[in-house]
Amino acid sequence: MEENIKINFFKKMWYSIVRPSKYEDLRKQGIGRTIKYFFSLVCILALILASIATFLQLNVVRDAISYLDERLPEIKFKENTLTLENEEAVILDEEKIVSYFGNPIIINPLLEKQEAIDQYKDLAANYKRVIVFLKDEYILITDKYNPQSEDAEGIEEHKYSDVSQNFIKDLKYEYGKQDVLEYLRQRTSFAYYIAQYFVVYFGMIALLYIVYILLTSTGLWGVTKILKNKWTFKESLINTIYASTLSMLVYVAYMIISYFTKFRISIMDIISIALIFVYLYLILLGQKKNKSECIKDNVKN
Repeated sequence: MEENIKINFFKKMWYSIVRPSKYEDLRKQGIGRTIKYFFSLVCILALILASIATFLQLNVVRDAISYLDERLPEIKFKENTLTLENEEAVILDEEKIVSYFGNPIIINPLLEKQEAIDQYKDLAANYKRVIVFLKDEYILITDKYNPQSEDAEGIEEHKYSDVSQNFIKDLKYEYGKQDVLEYLRQRTSFAYYIAQYFVVYFGMIALLYIVYILLTSTGLWGVTKILKNKWTFKESLINTIYASTLSMLVYVAYMIISYFTKFRISIMDIISIALIFVYLYLILLGQKKNKSECIKDNVKN
């Protein structure tokens, strides 16, 4: 019957953070409702992080597309061959481009593959990698390039004929600069990014705290056995899940701050676990106090 007592989600959060004396009521919720509370909290936190990350990413994408619109000359792709309106190489290594694509972009259809490797290998060493678009292929040069290697270590080569057949089916076979920009704009939707970020953050937070909770609750169960406490492993697990609430909120707040600043804490994982232990200590302390009061009441009676 005790497990049928219902406490809404926000009251559970409130009790978990500011009312350690209410943990006895929270334990009565049972393991099923407690796990539901945990994953609901993870969902909310993941959605917050995903929304912020999406907002920041969309700004990066829009800046990059606007920059490309200004800097990119007219290009033409026809019959798996790339040509430029003018015959000058285009080197896009500004921060806006690197932030979006992850590396500088170079367009130089006048060079042969080996010429491009020799000319841009130093740039690849600085940025870890660089993509060079040539006449009939594009190559990825990484900082692991070894000219002495027989198997072209650090070089990836992709023919346009393969790319056009496998990856660019939604673009016209013959296209130019505006087609490229439109292709990028179609992939800047809020839903596209938030779905990706939500999956990443949900998995990250859930996995991280499942590990924390299992390790901590196992340790707590062992300690309560030594102290001759009547908690079962299930009760220890329930207590630990609720005790993790503030730790999760602090961890996510730290991540949000780190998005907008250079503020970093190298021991954040230790702090997160320490917060869980603090709340578990308060629970044990509160239970001991309640037992003492019950003994005093019985003596008086």
